[in-house]
Amino acid sequence: MESCTTAGVSACPERVTGMPGILFSNLINTLLASQCALGNPEIYPENMSHRLEPTYDFIIVGAGSAGAVIANRLSEIDNWKILLLEAGGDPSVTSEIPYFMFRTTETSNDWGYKTEREDGICQGMIDKRCSYARGKVLGGCSTINAMLYIRGHSRDYDSWATSGNIGWSYDDVLPYFKKSEDMQVVIKGDETSKCHSAGGLLTVDNFDDTNPLKPAVIDAWKDLGYKYLDDCEETVRVMKSFGTLRQGTRCSTAKAFLSPIKDKKNVHVAKFSQVTKILIDPDTKTAYGVQFKTGKDLKKAKASKEVIISAGSINSPQLLMLSGIGPREHLEEMGIRPIHDLPVGQNLQDHFVNFGVAFSVHNSEQPPPPQLILDATYAMFMGKKGPLSAFGITDVLTFISTENDHSYPDIQYHHIHLPYNDSYYTRAFVKAIGFSPEIAQTYVDLSSKSDVVLVVPTLLRPKSKGKILLTSADPLDNPRIFTHYLRDLEDVEKMLKAIEHAEKLAGTNTMKSLKARLEYLTFDNCEAEYGSKQYWECSLRNVGTTIYHPVGTCKMGPNDDPEAVVDPKLRVKGIRRLRVADASIMPTIVSGNTNAPVIMIGEKVSDLLKETWLNN
Repeated sequence: MESCTTAGVSACPERVTGMPGILFSNLINTLLASQCALGNPEIYPENMSHRLEPTYDFIIVGAGSAGAVIANRLSEIDNWKILLLEAGGDPSVTSEIPYFMFRTTETSNDWGYKTEREDGICQGMIDKRCSYARGKVLGGCSTINAMLYIRGHSRDYDSWATSGNIGWSYDDVLPYFKKSEDMQVVIKGDETSKCHSAGGLLTVDNFDDTNPLKPAVIDAWKDLGYKYLDDCEETVRVMKSFGTLRQGTRCSTAKAFLSPIKDKKNVHVAKFSQVTKILIDPDTKTAYGVQFKTGKDLKKAKASKEVIISAGSINSPQLLMLSGIGPREHLEEMGIRPIHDLPVGQNLQDHFVNFGVAFSVHNSEQPPPPQLILDATYAMFMGKKGPLSAFGITDVLTFISTENDHSYPDIQYHHIHLPYNDSYYTRAFVKAIGFSPEIAQTYVDLSSKSDVVLVVPTLLRPKSKGKILLTSADPLDNPRIFTHYLRDLEDVEKMLKAIEHAEKLAGTNTMKSLKARLEYLTFDNCEAEYGSKQYWECSLRNVGTTIYHPVGTCKMGPNDDPEAVVDPKLRVKGIRRLRVADASIMPTIVSGNTNAPVIMIGEKVSDLLKETWLNN
């Protein structure tokens, strides 16, 4: 901390004097100390990668949204020794500030994956490949995501249960959502009380509401007949999402679940330690440890009880296949000896979005002068509040149904505000998404003339499914990601209906009061008339992409499900003492952002592990 507060002081020609000078000096020191506190590495567990024991009771691969939870809950049993392995390091200062969310990807905290080239998708992206951000850091994707706390729909989980996944109905999983949660907002009403809780480790709160366009966007949807309801309602609606926030800063699972156990003696966290293989006895098909790379060193650690893979929907299937568990033919093609034939890497599902619906709006407020920018910075560092403790209007969500089933929406709209003349924010956005230079410049040009509101339709339950394949047997080679977006034409039709519905916003009284105009992007590979069905399909295929919610690649299912990789207790089929616990186990994608459900999965598997090893 001393290095933070004294940095640059020696450059001052003389000491400040008098009461004003003393106050000014104290202010500067306080601001510097506040900045350092945002990214203070001392709140996280020490890196024990060079002081590990040969054997642990449990080894957890990945300190992400689920892995951090599991490490915390297993550490509650004092005589259990836990090793948590993470390929990345501590969260950056940038990741702590919500406004900088678009600056968290394409950094050392991100694996930086790109999808494979496929005809008819990602055509407006660099190299015609969609960026596929994945957290490579303590907290995983909870450290680089949008912080929206959305659980999905109760029917999502009930469908898992009716498919044979006993113990995964909404009534079964709700207690695990509530177990994690420390809701900061005053809870009113019986229904909301049943939905949320306080006292858990994960802080959940409202985003800052200072953006003047936020109420306008809500009112525009209300003009179309949508009621403003809270997140416990499951019908079509417009709402404001809660966020995983603590005093205006990000509350990742690293902060929520690892910080409280940083001094525990029965948990070792090895950072910058990439697991390259699960050690499995090929005769007994029993997992007994892991092999991992720390710097230039290749090491091994043994697990006397179980290995739990929580590396996410891309890395978990990759690691299983590298370890000999996966489609036999593909493993043999890669030169890997198959240990057990399972459909690992199949069933990839994702929420497909379109960034082509852009409204220019004329906000009555002027562009922020330097004074307002300074005020926002001061408010963030001193009070953890103000514009930097949110990111525009992104917490405004709208759920609709394209099939008139108002009780089970199939489209979710996100909203993004590109502020007038704020090239920093717009350039951060286009870089994060990965647009080609030509299309990126279109967004920059639009926001140089007025405020821009992007209405982003999101396909909640896509029919198209992709897959993850290995590039080679080298664990340091990135896997191949085939999304197969829009392969099923029903997905195209639903997205076109969603865009058509979003276009109606321009005709609302609220948007008219802002002189809103729908701006059409130009695509070099499209000659269709602006606003036509053909044009919007071009838009889908150019600026349609992921919103970073991949699931399903280690599908959970009962014993008679030929597509399943793990059983309802998340045990890898055919392999003893090995489980997977992250978004990859979802049989079908949930109808909303995926981070809260993954945290729930971490809570539930922790109880499953305790049930196994404390009762036997």
